[in-house]
Amino acid sequence: MSLVRDCLAEQGGWRDELRISKTHPRLGKKVKINPKEASFSGDYSGGNSKRQVSIYDMSRRNFRNQSSRPPRREDRNAQRSQTPRGGQSRGSQTRASHASDDLVMGRNCVTELIRHSPGRLREVFLSEVRDDSRSAGNDRRRSLLDEVERLGIPFREVSRKDLDSMVQSDSHQGVVARVSPRPALEFDALVQMVREGQSARILALDGVLDPQNFGAMLRAAECFGVTAVLWSKNRGAPLGPVVSKVSVGGSELVRLCPVSNLHRALEALKEAGAWSVGAMVAPDATPLERFEFPEKCVLVMGSEGEGVQHLIEKTLDFRLYIPMCGQIDSLNVSQATAVLLHAVSNQHRQKDLLKVT
Repeated sequence: MSLVRDCLAEQGGWRDELRISKTHPRLGKKVKINPKEASFSGDYSGGNSKRQVSIYDMSRRNFRNQSSRPPRREDRNAQRSQTPRGGQSRGSQTRASHASDDLVMGRNCVTELIRHSPGRLREVFLSEVRDDSRSAGNDRRRSLLDEVERLGIPFREVSRKDLDSMVQSDSHQGVVARVSPRPALEFDALVQMVREGQSARILALDGVLDPQNFGAMLRAAECFGVTAVLWSKNRGAPLGPVVSKVSVGGSELVRLCPVSNLHRALEALKEAGAWSVGAMVAPDATPLERFEFPEKCVLVMGSEGEGVQHLIEKTLDFRLYIPMCGQIDSLNVSQATAVLLHAVSNQHRQKDLLKVT
């Protein structure tokens, strides 16, 4: 076992799990090695003090202080003096008091909430502007503020720096809103909708972790009338201000159904009468223009890098791809989602027109 670096740490005794001894090249004496952590420890007498020797963890290159000495009393007192009762600083207490609320950002997102779900708006935060400032953006801000005042929604004007801090982003367009949490669609209710309905268009996301893509896909889902968006809680981007802003309010309008196991959810939807369609380049995949979507279908979109995972791919009823005509041979996953959802919506709309005529 190669030894990376030795350095002096605080005084401490031998650790029980250290079993192996090896001669240290500098100290010229036996030291004990922990094979699990790829680190070693040994007593080193230097000057009038006896200290413990440690090295960097070879796998992580992080220094491991193997000292078991508890912190000094004055150190503990200093920590107590810096932290108020309750174990949180004033700033963290303020943030924790709003932990149950959701934050959305962006002028369009808040506008859509005002139009469709004004009751969810608890408070609106607007960036401060100068009285002599005149621009199209300020006109839209004034129009938004008029609607907020008309509906009696509490609002505050704060600095842009405060808005940046609230949503950890500077792309809020000067508008942030605190909204009541939105209940997700229960999966059993979705299965019931598929079983009893005449048609269903469900978008299933497998491993889409980028919030920009997630938001754009939610926007497309709302635009093309998707019944619900399904994704795994452990393999998806979290909902937040970035997703709400990119989706232009779609995240607050389309039905959302996060599940614990996407594979089992797809199997349950198939038993309820839905067909699963996966977007991928495969030898048996059908070009989009030659594919007819079932009345009840689940469109499965994979992640940018890995695509649809193998376990879910085995359960697909159909595979299709979008033919490319240019020199670039692929689309972004959110762009591909929009193209496919438009095709689904267009086919269903044409069928409805044929039924009427």
